[in-house]
Amino acid sequence: MKRAYELILFFVFCLILSPVVSVFAQRAIPVIERIEPVYGAIDVDTQTKVSITFNSDMDKKSVKKNFHIFPEVKGILNWQDSTMIFSPHKPLLPSTSYFISFTPDLKNINGIPLSVTYFSTPAEGVFVGPEGEISIVSINAKVQKLNRKGNNPVWSSDNKSIIYDFEGAIWKIDTVGNNKEQISYDDETYKATQPVCSTFLDKIAYLGTNSAGSANVFTIDLKTEMLLQLTSFYEPTKIEHLSWSPDGLYLAFLRAGQIWIMNNDGKDLKKLTTDELVCKDNFAWSPGGTKIAFTGPENVWVGDVYSAELRKMSFDDSKTGVLDWSQDNKLAFVLDGITIMNADGSEEIKVLSAAKNPVWINNGELLSFVLPLEGQDNKAQLWVMDSKGENKKKITEINSEQRDVSWSSNIGYWNLFSP
Repeated sequence: MKRAYELILFFVFCLILSPVVSVFAQRAIPVIERIEPVYGAIDVDTQTKVSITFNSDMDKKSVKKNFHIFPEVKGILNWQDSTMIFSPHKPLLPSTSYFISFTPDLKNINGIPLSVTYFSTPAEGVFVGPEGEISIVSINAKVQKLNRKGNNPVWSSDNKSIIYDFEGAIWKIDTVGNNKEQISYDDETYKATQPVCSTFLDKIAYLGTNSAGSANVFTIDLKTEMLLQLTSFYEPTKIEHLSWSPDGLYLAFLRAGQIWIMNNDGKDLKKLTTDELVCKDNFAWSPGGTKIAFTGPENVWVGDVYSAELRKMSFDDSKTGVLDWSQDNKLAFVLDGITIMNADGSEEIKVLSAAKNPVWINNGELLSFVLPLEGQDNKAQLWVMDSKGENKKKITEINSEQRDVSWSSNIGYWNLFSP
């Protein structure tokens, strides 16, 4: 009888104590209560800090040892009570997806680590400001001046550097304007200008022009520092719009109204245009690198790189101007404003304005354009809008004589984790 009574008391005691034990256990087990930036956040400022709040005080050495961010970012860890704050030493890269993990060895079958959160930074454009200095602007209209004079700045393929020309040479700086490095060789014969970066190759192509005005195409390998001259033109004719194909297999350029295409080693040089049909303004590669769109005297045309077949894409109008081709297969070109349409000519949208120099951003999610300012020296306005021609927003002022803006390219997790 006494034994039974003791068992009853024991069970009653357990029932009373179990909620207390449960609450204690819940509080004892470390749990992440809040993370900023939140999971899946987009267009996060490149100067953001990462904060992770736990439900209890943590072993700070253990957290520091196991905290990982992909791609790798150097910074410092600080604490405010049970909140860990990671402050990067430098701004994060634009157009990049970042993944944060405490378990880097736990991966899925594709080799991607388990992450507690991920976020992406906004696209950023590099341009020359009205004062002739290189600057960076995000699609959120945040401007960062780099205090560097230069011309024709472009993003490197990994968004970590800015390549530009200055005083006859090609230079590289980081995204805060530091670590200036000369890339091209000192050459009294050729003045180096207009660098362009290959997406898949560690190469930069640029133009070299001699004192007689003869321009040729050069490439330099960033790993081996090997310099190659790819063309051998002798006539005093300038070259414009040097451009890599998206896959890095070809280079194209505009010379005396003709679009020339060659292999990335300079072989098989050939013309896409004809004496009767010349390129009036500029050209743009298709996403797959098999076609090129260009503005003729009155129309937009698309030429096949392999067959040289030419197809007219727009109605006759001498006002047809600068164009661009997005990664999601849309064309945008100047024509009494800007016209947007699918690459097959369907779903045409007209945006009436004085817009110039359309450039696609984020694989075609946004479109930037320039509005010239009359009566203001060296100033023009840079705007963005969505792919339907709506939600226009002014983001900064640029140099009216250098209207080209280079936008950072998207870096997703396949770029981060693929071998």
